[in-house]
Amino acid sequence: MSQATAPPPTTALNMSHRQVLEALSGLLLGMFVAILSSTVVSNALPRIITDLGGGQSAYTWVVTAALLATTATTPIWGKLADLISKKALVQLALLIYVLGSVLAGAAQGTGELIACRVLQGVGAGGLTALAQVIMATIIAPRERGRYSGYLGAVMAVGTIGGPLVGGVIVDTSWLGWRWCFYVGVPFAVAALVVLQKTLKLPVVKRKAQIDWWGATLITAAVSVLLIWVSLAGNQFAWMSWPTVAMVLGALVLGALAIRIETRAAEPMIPPRLFRSRTIALATVASVAVGIGMFGASVFLGQYFQLSRGESPTMAGLMTLPMILGLVVSSTLSGRVISRTGLWKRYLVAGSALLTVGFALLGTLRADTNFALLSCYMALVGIGLGMTMQNLVLAVQNTVRPHELGAASSVVAFFRSLGGAIGVSALGA
Repeated sequence: MSQATAPPPTTALNMSHRQVLEALSGLLLGMFVAILSSTVVSNALPRIITDLGGGQSAYTWVVTAALLATTATTPIWGKLADLISKKALVQLALLIYVLGSVLAGAAQGTGELIACRVLQGVGAGGLTALAQVIMATIIAPRERGRYSGYLGAVMAVGTIGGPLVGGVIVDTSWLGWRWCFYVGVPFAVAALVVLQKTLKLPVVKRKAQIDWWGATLITAAVSVLLIWVSLAGNQFAWMSWPTVAMVLGALVLGALAIRIETRAAEPMIPPRLFRSRTIALATVASVAVGIGMFGASVFLGQYFQLSRGESPTMAGLMTLPMILGLVVSSTLSGRVISRTGLWKRYLVAGSALLTVGFALLGTLRADTNFALLSCYMALVGIGLGMTMQNLVLAVQNTVRPHELGAASSVVAFFRSLGGAIGVSALGA
């Protein structure tokens, strides 16, 4: 992964620091909502599944369904952002998220809840992809590191803090678990109002050529793969005919998607992007970051509750070392990158810390000293903070302006894919 000292020319609106912060405030609220929706149910799931009469497969799918929808729709939102109004798209994503949240909170069965989580995921996919794209539109490349730190910090709080919020809601008798879905609605409405007032973007006016075949095949390939990962080892053996059929199906659909994308006029995920070593390596790293980010938030909550006998609220509070490590490292590394223009060293260091942190977390037992455990979680948090947003930054500084949406969504897509695979496989 080479550092580009002279990135391709790109466009950024002539906005003051204050105007950028005002515009980002709505985006940050939207991003917080998107990430919160994926993790807020983690500590509340035992209560939710019990009340709705679901089983272990429903337990996994309440999380996986939203991640799957987010993953599958991210490249579609990213491509649309290169063709039509970004502001209208992010507002549409917020409205879809609000609708899904309200319906999920009113669900009377696990099947209904999972369907509503899919709708939530579609909205969250738009918010995740579009926040990155809009930020690249309004901020010059050299300054993006500074503001990426803010975005990374918000993602950190939403990802790792979501289980804490969910635990508090479940433990508060006059709220109940349904507020795990309602809690994001006020933030989404606030984001809509703020974006309408502060976000001023030029509208792209060119004929939209949406690669619907590519979008369908990519979605189908990812869906089959994730369904296999979540069901294998539970509904059927890992080495069985269903496994062979689903893996082969995913590979065939993936091959067809690649063929379509190489011939499409406006491909959802342009294959030529992966000719860049930076983008190819950032893609691989994004999968690993997604596994770490979502795997830590979901399963640390279960560890604290099941192995250490803590309440949902306490389980969330005990992850604070990871939250703090992520917020601090994301903010500081972003500022330093903006000042120096160098980002490779922080990605390498962050990846190393993330690897060491997870290796140490693999040694946990029910009686592991909490001070030691806090150090392990802090290492993971620092590693995530140094890699998560800086991977997007590296990719954005490699591509041309008209490919910002597709390139940014590629990173978000593979990060969500890693998260979905991680949660499904670890849950299985």
